[in-house]
Order: sequence, then C-alpha cells, then structure tokens
Amino acid sequence: MSQDTTNASNNLGWDPIDPHGINPHDEAHKGHFVADWKMQISILVILLVFTVLTVGFYNLEQWAETAFEITLPKWINIAGAMSIATVKAILVAAFFMQLKYDKVLNTFVMLFCLFCVALFLGFTMIDLGSRHLVDPERAPPIVAGGTGVGLNAAPVDKKFSLILSPKVNTGGSNIVYYARLHGNEEKPGLLYYREKGDEASFWKKFYGAHASGRDELDERNFYEQLGFTTGTSISDSNASHPRYGLTPGLFSDVDPKTAESQDDGH
Repeated sequence: MSQDTTNASNNLGWDPIDPHGINPHDEAHKGHFVADWKMQISILVILLVFTVLTVGFYNLEQWAETAFEITLPKWINIAGAMSIATVKAILVAAFFMQLKYDKVLNTFVMLFCLFCVALFLGFTMIDLGSRHLVDPERAPPIVAGGTGVGLNAAPVDKKFSLILSPKVNTGGSNIVYYARLHGNEEKPGLLYYREKGDEASFWKKFYGAHASGRDELDERNFYEQLGFTTGTSISDSNASHPRYGLTPGLFSDVDPKTAESQDDGH
C-alpha cells in the first residue's frame, strides 16, 4: 500500500519530489540571490558606456597631441584605459558573477588569484625595465649586425678595451665595400691598385671569380673593358644564368619547343 505524501509535503512546506524545491530548514539555499533582468540590463548599459569612454579617451589623447603639438607620456594612456577596465571588471565580478551576494571567501579567493598574477607580471616587468641598467665597464657595445654600421667608430686602445678585436672605422661605408677598398695584410685592396695605376689587374682577378655583373666600385667600367660581358648565356656546370619572363608555351596549348623555334625565326 502506497503512502500519501501530500500532507507531509504541505507540513514541510516543500515538495521532496521537486528537485528545485527549497527547504526552509536549509539555510544554504534560503538566502540564495536571483538577479532580475532589470539589474542585468542596467549593468550591461553601464559597461557599454564605459566602453565608449575608453574609445573617447583615446581620441581625446590624439586630439590633444595634434591640437597642442605635444607628445603625451605613455603612462597617461595606460592609466586611463586600465582605470576604466578595472571598473568594468569590478562590475562584472560583483553583479554578473554575483560576488556581491556570495560568501566573502569567494571574493578573497578571486583577489588572491589576481594578486598572484600581478606578482608574476610585476617581476617580469622589473626584469624588462632594468636590462639596460648594466655597469658601463661590463656592458659590450650594441651594434647593428650585418651592416657594418656599428664598426663606424674610431679605433680603441686595446689596453682599455674589453673586446679582443679592435673596432674599425669604415667611414660610414658598407663593411663589404670597405674591405674591398682597403683589403687586408694578405690581399691588397682596390685603393692599393689605384695608387699603382694598375686598377685593371684588380678587376681582372675580381671578375674572374665573381663575373656576375658590374660592381658599384668599378667606376671606369672595367667589366666591359676586360670583356666579361661577352660570356656565354647558356647555363653549364660552372655557372648558371637566370631566365626572365614566362616560359614559352607555359599557359597555352603550344608545345614549348615549337614556341621557342618560332621565336628564333625557324
């Protein structure tokens, strides 16, 4: 015989069959807050207003720099944008995440997590902001690699320099052309041959190993005078010559061999 639970439900004030029924004796559910739609719409409108303020603050900075011909410090942009973002984050956490109506412990846990993130980012920012603070006697020179720009400096006395190789004064020219002009102890440079009046010998050796085109330092065009422009135009095992333009017959139904023979007049 089944037992009637209707009276028991009425006496308890809740329906045990309903999983969403609230037991008045359960204090954990008795004070649960349910946000209404009016509050959520209001918070949404406030967030949208703060978003418009973020864009307006940026445009105001741009206008001020243009109108008054000034450059505002970067911290002004960071302080303004982060202040607005902080207010928006507090609204979201307090109302949408309902921390305002929840236990204080949940708010403490969230603030502790944010503190840990700020701690990690803070140590990283300290490292990035202090990398240039090196003792001058320990800091090597900062040079732009591959261009020879950093070598454009007066020679340094070796006994006062921490670098084993002395600096070279390129006079602002490219390091490759500087080496070609001045040479080294084993091979003299172009200036040496110009002083002897035998510049042709230098270019004969140079183009003999690098006959790919006229060099910029070849002011008298020894490239043509020595006959390096009359070389073969067919690629072989010693040199390859690029072909420019479209391959004949590449985008047509004509046989490439037939197209080449027509171009040659055969």
